[in-house]
Amino acid sequence: MKSIFKNAMTITMVVYSLNLFSQEAKQEITINETSRSIKPTLFANLGETCTTPDGMALDKKGNLYLSVLNPTSFEKNGSKILTFDKNDKPVTWFDQLPLHPITKRVHPMGMEFGPDGNLYLMDNQYFAGKENFSRLIRVVVEKGSPKYAEVLAEGFNFGEAVRWSKNRVYITDALGDKKRESSIYSFSLEELNRSKIVLDSSTKEKYLVSLFTLKPEIKGNSIGIDGIAFDKKGNLYAGNFGDGVITKFEFTKDGKVKSKKVVFDSDKLKCCDGFFYDEKRNSIFIANYDNNSVHQLDLNTNTISLIWENGNNDGADGQLDNPCETIMYKGKLLVVNYDTFKGPKNTEIDNFHTISCFQL
Repeated sequence: MKSIFKNAMTITMVVYSLNLFSQEAKQEITINETSRSIKPTLFANLGETCTTPDGMALDKKGNLYLSVLNPTSFEKNGSKILTFDKNDKPVTWFDQLPLHPITKRVHPMGMEFGPDGNLYLMDNQYFAGKENFSRLIRVVVEKGSPKYAEVLAEGFNFGEAVRWSKNRVYITDALGDKKRESSIYSFSLEELNRSKIVLDSSTKEKYLVSLFTLKPEIKGNSIGIDGIAFDKKGNLYAGNFGDGVITKFEFTKDGKVKSKKVVFDSDKLKCCDGFFYDEKRNSIFIANYDNNSVHQLDLNTNTISLIWENGNNDGADGQLDNPCETIMYKGKLLVVNYDTFKGPKNTEIDNFHTISCFQL
């Protein structure tokens, strides 16, 4: 799962810059000693029934939504989708997601609203102890209210992120048939509307965008490709959870892969979880789960800057506690704290379940 074992990185409160590089160019790393860290504050305490928050999404009106998968407390608390009222207090929006017929569980993670106004989310059945059972689910929305949910695709293993570009949805599967592999799949809205899609050995190739393999020096158990985001030009950036490598894709007008290039690979950033693209800043905000840190990938300058990093913390004061997802909301950067499994810096599981907030 997400309890990945790595060496802890030394805590530092300076902002550093990591120059992106292509496969043909040498990477150069610069450190900005004069920039300051931006200390987070507490945006939301989610309470005792939201033990594992994960993905965030915005609808066309700018309303915020949060998935709560609760893998370790599902029997007691179930899972649900939250929204936030006018005072930014969390309230349950939808808690009738379809249980898997075999596991009798559902664990919503990454999600995003599609061009049709409906919410698309990944149900990660790996947390129910089953491989290749994960599903893409659509919550049908009418006038801002959820009406029902339906399963659109199944057969993912460790389904993670959901991102839309034009009329196509892109899904990351962080564990492949071979444990060091991971993938990105894509489906058109037309394909999803036609009939349920089943991924298996005979169909995966049809929907596969790219296959990824962890760097050979990464030892032990780890998941692979995780966060993805599209920039304003339609380029896709994909971050690897297990080794921090970032890959850029360019596409043709008909959605075919035009180029695939590793643009970042450095020990300065060994873990990429959730990605969110902010068009105003032309930047991707990256959650670094293992390191209790959050970073900004500025596509104007092709640099990655550290925004904040802290050691083991329960998140009660807004500091990071296994950050897994990022989003821009009302001009502020929000970061979800997963805090469910022990890791390099998260040495204990606590009773606070929070979202952090940064005033950039």
